[in-house]
Amino acid sequence: MISLRRNDKIIIIVGVVVLLAAGIGVALYSSPNVQTPVQNSSTLTSYTVKWQEKTGSLPSVTEFASKGTPYSVNVKIDQTNLKSISFRLTWVDNKALLKRFGLDTLALDITTPMNTTFSGSERSQKKTKAGDFTVNISVASTPPTVKSVPGNTSSEASQRLKAELQKADQWASKDINATVTVTVGEHFPLRFRDKGNSFTLDVDYTYYAFTLGNTTSTSDDDIPGDFPPTDSNDSWTPPYMSMIIGTGCGRYV
Repeated sequence: MISLRRNDKIIIIVGVVVLLAAGIGVALYSSPNVQTPVQNSSTLTSYTVKWQEKTGSLPSVTEFASKGTPYSVNVKIDQTNLKSISFRLTWVDNKALLKRFGLDTLALDITTPMNTTFSGSERSQKKTKAGDFTVNISVASTPPTVKSVPGNTSSEASQRLKAELQKADQWASKDINATVTVTVGEHFPLRFRDKGNSFTLDVDYTYYAFTLGNTTSTSDDDIPGDFPPTDSNDSWTPPYMSMIIGTGCGRYV
């Protein structure tokens, strides 16, 4: 039997202790819990905008304009993207002698929100005593140039587009003044019996309405997070093993 010297016994004992310590370290070690940060991104959907022409109207106005005091009223059209507006004035002369003499002339002046005036006038017709003419205003000959609008949902995109169109619109919900003036046709002394004339004013309009069509997904730039290396050639050594190798204790194993 080989007899070991005292120093050899100490070396063997130290080696056994190192092996036990390494085994316990491997058993207890768990890799660090690396949390993958959430990548922040703002994802919207781009909705195509399609335009089509539609029509609308305001309630008729039936009033009386006296020969000395014109009738004036402000109307509002609660609609964006107007294409055109038509103001139609109709009446029947109530005092013409023999339906031929003393026929009245009615005039209509339209003042826009931009303070521009459009006018028209006509004399009552013989026999029927009726009058009928229209003042037409062209607002926009082509629809808005918007082709697409972003949004998380179609409802959100629709509201966003409506808000932008409302902000830029010069006509929607703005006062449009209509003034009706009567010039009586009777001569002295019959003109005293003609106090004016009743009339009806109709307001019709056309506008561009939009619908949201096909969609495409768009995204903002992703914000990168801090990730551990993903290269398959990279290796990572646990700290306790690097310490063993660095101190040279491995030569005793």
